[in-house]
Amino acid sequence: MHMLLNRFIFSILALFFLVLWIQGSSQGIPDTAFNQSIRVQNGGWVAGDATFSIYLPDNRTLWLFGDSFIGTVNEDSSLAPGASMIRNCAIVQEDEIMFALYNGSFGEPEDFVSTNYPDSTWFWPEHGMVENDTLKIIFSEFGKTDGTPGWNFEYLNAWIIYLSYPGLEYINQVKLPYFEENGVMYGDRLLEHDGYTYIFGRKPVSPDYNIPMPHIARVPSGDILSEWEFYDGNHWTSNSSSSKKISDQPVSQQYGVFKYQDKFVMITQEIWLGTHIYSMVSNQPYGPWSNLEVIYITPLPYEDMFTYNAYPHSQFNDNNELLVSYNSNGDFFEIFNNIELYRPRFLRIPYSTIHPSFTSSDIIEQNERSELILYPNPSDNSLYVKIPDTEVTFEEAVLFNARGEKVGVFTISGISYNDNYIKVPTKNLATGFYIINIGSSFGRFIHK
Repeated sequence: MHMLLNRFIFSILALFFLVLWIQGSSQGIPDTAFNQSIRVQNGGWVAGDATFSIYLPDNRTLWLFGDSFIGTVNEDSSLAPGASMIRNCAIVQEDEIMFALYNGSFGEPEDFVSTNYPDSTWFWPEHGMVENDTLKIIFSEFGKTDGTPGWNFEYLNAWIIYLSYPGLEYINQVKLPYFEENGVMYGDRLLEHDGYTYIFGRKPVSPDYNIPMPHIARVPSGDILSEWEFYDGNHWTSNSSSSKKISDQPVSQQYGVFKYQDKFVMITQEIWLGTHIYSMVSNQPYGPWSNLEVIYITPLPYEDMFTYNAYPHSQFNDNNELLVSYNSNGDFFEIFNNIELYRPRFLRIPYSTIHPSFTSSDIIEQNERSELILYPNPSDNSLYVKIPDTEVTFEEAVLFNARGEKVGVFTISGISYNDNYIKVPTKNLATGFYIINIGSSFGRFIHK
């Protein structure tokens, strides 16, 4: 049967250890191409967390990262001597071209944006938007505490950083007053809708329980520094202390909201470094939020690795799938030996898994998708991919390792579904996780 597809890739996560082990949730698929693109030469940035993105009116994307390494990566993924860490960094993406923004020099880099007291406090990024030829980004100010090293910091305040647009030159910074009034940390997402800018934030349920809950404020479009309104659970009010949570579902310290079709979508991650990534939907930006779904479970391929703060990047929608990032981290000193511990990871989430109303006529229905079966064969060091009967012709198989690095390309022109099997040699592969991308004559499509 002919399958009219815009893209046709079969992606399978496999573990070769005489047996095959499927890793992670079936809802999402790692986007190996995007993982590669964020690792290209950009002027110095090689790793970081936070991973916010702002879609600019000229179709560029501004990526914002927290603690970032500036330097060079060796072929074995270790950091070359001389690498430095700064508290925040930006990358401008224009099509396939990326370049990093930070102060200082490659050899002696400094933060992209600094606080008024850089010796004792620093900025980590939130979200932003362009207003009146000015890019306005919320940054959270943090300071040191006497806690456990690596976790010895505390939130102080939110600031709006003004940058020229399109030049992205620093102009000034303005402190927001609301954290001192209601304890909400604003900036997770700035969203334009029906004449308002909605500002999403989070607030712990109490000082004794660090369980962040989502809150929302709004301001008339065009001037984010005009008078804000706050949602009290039923109405909008000018009283900031009346702000109430907009959902009973806890959110991570970084979460995102965007509009898709006729609904609003929230993407967040399990709190306290959990591996579950969730989605919720609502008819309004302030809720009620429902349809809680686990859309991905992050794999942990390295010892002592943890993941956190998933975030959506809806400007990169493709084939009715959402691009989502999450951050990875681990032992600080081990990062110097393996920078992959501290790089963002990207995946694709089919919109139909977020809500059943999100459908598209240009993708194949779930019950029409062809099923692949994989058989590792240790006797001849090969992996056999069994395919059902159809008339699609294959062209190549590409193997990626867990770090997103291409480790093999195998031309399979002339092999079609009707031959029943594709044979992929694995003799020279070490034990570990691999992603197999099998391209067909119809193009590429991600199959779970």
